This record gives sequence, structure tokens and C-alpha cells, in this order.
Amino acid sequence: MIPILKAIGNPGRLKILILLWNGPLNFRTLLDEMDLKKSALANHLTQLKNTGLIEKIQHGTYCLSDDGKKYIYTIGNVFKESKKMKMKRKEIEQRKNLTMSFLERK
Repeated sequence: MIPILKAIGNPGRLKILILLWNGPLNFRTLLDEMDLKKSALANHLTQLKNTGLIEKIQHGTYCLSDDGKKYIYTIGNVFKESKKMKMKRKEIEQRKNLTMSFLERK
């Protein structure tokens, strides 16, 4: 579990996973999108392959593995839910403040 969390926790590798969410990409496209040196991108891809988050489907072309898709999907859902909960808490706090200000007027 720790190697997977370390892989996902790196901003560059997370960006690669997000880019691969829409489908397979070749090394050149990833290189253009990532603004990294070839060796740095190759190292990121190797780490992602070693954790089983991505697969090399042909020479120089990568895609998310089934596990990689599950992790990215789950992270996305947690992030969305977190934003929704934050908005709900803010709305509850605003209602509470409005009620308190109304009650204080009497």
C-alpha cells in the first residue's frame, strides 16, 4: 500500500495518471504535457508500472491499469464529496448565523 500511496502522492505521477484517465498516450505526448526531461518522465512511468497503476500496452504507449482506474476514480469521488461536505457545512453555518441574527433582533 505504501508504494502505491507514494506513487500517487507525487504531483508529477498523479498528473500522469490523470492524463491517462482519458485513454492511452504515448511517451512523446506525455513528455509534451508534462514539461519534464525524458529521464524524469521515464522514471515516473517506471514507478507507476512497478506499482501496477499503469501498463505499457505497446512500445512507448501507456494506459491506466484496472487498479489505476479504480484508484483515480476513488480519489476523484473523495475529492468531490469533500467539496460537497465543505459547501454543506458552510451553508449550515450561514443558516445558523442568519437564524441567530434574526433571533437577536427581537
